[in-house]
Amino acid sequence: MTRIPHHIQLELFEDRPSMRWRDEEPPERGLMIRDPYVTDILLGKKTWELRGAATKIRGRIGLIKSKSGHVFGEAEIIDVLGPLSLRDLLMSWQIGPHDREELKLAERVPYLDKNGSSRTFAWILGSVVTYQPPVPYRHPSGAITFVDLRNALEI
Repeated sequence: MTRIPHHIQLELFEDRPSMRWRDEEPPERGLMIRDPYVTDILLGKKTWELRGAATKIRGRIGLIKSKSGHVFGEAEIIDVLGPLSLRDLLMSWQIGPHDREELKLAERVPYLDKNGSSRTFAWILGSVVTYQPPVPYRHPSGAITFVDLRNALEI
């Protein structure tokens, strides 16, 4: 696993050793994650990706920085917890600094159903690997949460 010092920004990876896939093949799908949340995952500051629904998907996924056109690393979806309360989230070290800041400002969970109950789930990530350099891909039309990487990677 590649550990990135906290003071290094993702755009400044030219001096770091090249790292492609943890296994022989790239992950079959990639998860779209906005920045700074994907950076928090890659830096080891966050292991819970907060989402408005559970997922049955487990195993290796690419970590795509939204709107970048690049896969910045990979992780494994290990499990899903939820729905979670605001207290559950604020008591957890796994959510990362940017999530914590947003939760404190909003004073509520990020995803609610029409009755005001939590629909916030933690997708538990592990085995994070950072790609050096990030790998370009073609974003398919209509992909919002997951991208099928089998034919989208530009390698």
